[in-house]
Amino acid sequence: MLKKIGFVFVLMVVWVSFPALAQKRRFGELPTPPVPPACGDMGAKFEVKPSKGSQSARLEAGRALVYFIEQDNNNQFVTHTSRIGVDGTWMGATYGSSYFSFSVDPGVHHLCATTQTGMATNDVLTALAHFTAEAGSVYYFEVKNNSMIDASMIYSNDVTLFPIDIDEGKYLTSWFPLVDSHRKK
Repeated sequence: MLKKIGFVFVLMVVWVSFPALAQKRRFGELPTPPVPPACGDMGAKFEVKPSKGSQSARLEAGRALVYFIEQDNNNQFVTHTSRIGVDGTWMGATYGSSYFSFSVDPGVHHLCATTQTGMATNDVLTALAHFTAEAGSVYYFEVKNNSMIDASMIYSNDVTLFPIDIDEGKYLTSWFPLVDSHRKK
């Protein structure tokens, strides 16, 4: 009798598991998402080092100044490298809680922030935004990387990109280190 109950139990577990297995297989077969036009070459890797330059950037005549600030929030002792793209060209990268700046021409610009690699997998996390730059203006964008493992040991990672208030931007750039980055060959 116990063998029959055990056999029925195993059969029920297998029967209930089939939809989940099929769904997992289906998700695993999804195509790689397209590269957003705001990003650069997704295979690009950057090396990031603390800057030896001045903390304050200069606003170029007839252009806008853009600050990218990364806030790396995680409880995994992992520091992220985030690449920053504008209109399909990588402008540089940050490492951990840091920032850098660059100038853009007036007009609409499409922004991309990606993790150079994910921690638990090799996934590249991407966040997108856009803004209209005006000559003589300063813009601050924050990239937030959040990584954690919950009590059941489930790893999650997320990246967001959003504009921030000038006061918040000035505060974070006074606190976080300025970095220089260059593309690895």
